[in-house]
Amino acid sequence: MKKSVAVLGLGKFGSSIARSLAKGGADLVRDIADKVTCAVCVDISDKEMMNNIGLEGMDAVVIATAEHLDSGVMALMIVKEIGVPYVLAKADGTLKGEILKRVGADEIVYPEEEMGARIANNLLGGSMTDLFDLSADTSIVKVPARKEWINKSLVDINFRGKYNVNVIAIEGEGGVDGAPDPTKPIKDEENLVLIGKKEDLVKLRK
Repeated sequence: MKKSVAVLGLGKFGSSIARSLAKGGADLVRDIADKVTCAVCVDISDKEMMNNIGLEGMDAVVIATAEHLDSGVMALMIVKEIGVPYVLAKADGTLKGEILKRVGADEIVYPEEEMGARIANNLLGGSMTDLFDLSADTSIVKVPARKEWINKSLVDINFRGKYNVNVIAIEGEGGVDGAPDPTKPIKDEENLVLIGKKEDLVKLRK
């Protein structure tokens, strides 16, 4: 069953989410022009206008405005009053994020901070690439096959026992294998997708 999601905010962050939701099959996206199911222009801090754009039918709302805390707080209060079950809000600082959380946001995201941390990690990690975080202490990364891994199988290397991480996919010339054969030798040109605790993945950067 498709989910109905409304995105409030026309910045780069909101636009990106709206387009991705539309491509992924989300049923309804608000406040974004072109390439989405529906678009409207409203003052998100105006209760009367917000009550007339169909938000009561949404499964989730993304508040993608972070520059003006007052309008973000007003929008959040209105959306929650309407009865939307899940609201994700963007914040550009921990204080604003804490305020939005206390007002009722179900989840807070800090795109700029998270992107900065990801870029720093990638620079420090050399050839290792951070794909995304699953939680505060668990990540998924992609790392090229090391010299000592080549021509050895996952069973031979024993990633879980030696590095305390798991190999969840292998990327090679034929694409990504999401269920790699644990007895198949690793090739020089392949990349391994690993999941594990950040503290263990950091050790693999060295």
